[in-house]
Amino acid sequence: MPKRILNKFRKKPAADEPKFERITNETVSQHREQVLAGGRKFKYPVQYAKHRLVINSILIFLGALFVTAAVVWWQLYSAQNTGAFFYRVTQLLPFAVARVDDEPALYRDYLLEYRSSVHWLEKKTQNFDPSSSDGKRQAEYFKRKSLNKAEEIAYVRTVAEKYNLAVSDQEIDAFINDALKSSQRKLSQKSYEAVLSDSYGVSNDEYRSIVKNALLKKKVSFKIDADAQQKITAAEKALKSGQTFEQVVAAYSDDEATKAANGDVGFVPIRNNDQGIVRTAAKLQPGQTSSIIKGANAYYIVKLIETQSDQARYAQIKVSLNKFSKEFANLKKNGKIKEYIKVSTKE
Repeated sequence: MPKRILNKFRKKPAADEPKFERITNETVSQHREQVLAGGRKFKYPVQYAKHRLVINSILIFLGALFVTAAVVWWQLYSAQNTGAFFYRVTQLLPFAVARVDDEPALYRDYLLEYRSSVHWLEKKTQNFDPSSSDGKRQAEYFKRKSLNKAEEIAYVRTVAEKYNLAVSDQEIDAFINDALKSSQRKLSQKSYEAVLSDSYGVSNDEYRSIVKNALLKKKVSFKIDADAQQKITAAEKALKSGQTFEQVVAAYSDDEATKAANGDVGFVPIRNNDQGIVRTAAKLQPGQTSSIIKGANAYYIVKLIETQSDQARYAQIKVSLNKFSKEFANLKKNGKIKEYIKVSTKE
């Protein structure tokens, strides 16, 4: 057979066929290390794959975190879930339900107000059905009211920080103790907490948070309302200058309900929870006037007319605080409040 035909059948070495180097005394250690390294992959597989395990674990964690965040976002901002679980989530994480002039209005403040209101409604009516047309209407009303409240709290925090205002635990304790003293029946701490849970569906800590926000708003409202302060100071000076209480009521009081009766509010229980106004009046002598009193949302000067058993009849000069509500309304009017959920615009 011709030589060229035989060459066709001879096996040609593949281009990628490994070429084995000759082992010499100089290269034996290098070859030994290569053999041992290959064996280690079978003896310690996790050691060589742990970087892969770490990467996979991180990817799984990030994926689970993304899915959880997406579910929470959808439940809060799209479905507007107001259930207990998602309320607890908002207590742990500072989700915002709106933004008030760059200050976040917290979702937990919104849900606390809303859940408390709905709980009270359920207790009051016994047949509140949020799936009915009337129930949906009431739920929307309380959502709007609760959202406004959360936005107010955000604005209160902004102004309080500006003027370095704060509410201490002692002030909260004093307010609660005063409320308990003003109640018709004396309540123990346990009974008091039971009333909060049964009537409003809130815990003691949640109620303290509500009180703290209310007291901080009161401080802010009095701090920024210079017009009201000037007006009540002018009323006090007018009394000291010899003008009658009735004349000062006509000139300075803005309470239309009592202005027509020369400020006479009639008989009020001395234990009434009005932040001490009636109790201040009851300590006076008939015809005597008080100094300036800070109420919940107004300045007062009162004059005792008479007391009867556990009631006191007095007249009042009332100068309301309007600055805070006007500034808050202007924020809405000027588009400084951005809401992240859709609720009715009517309260």
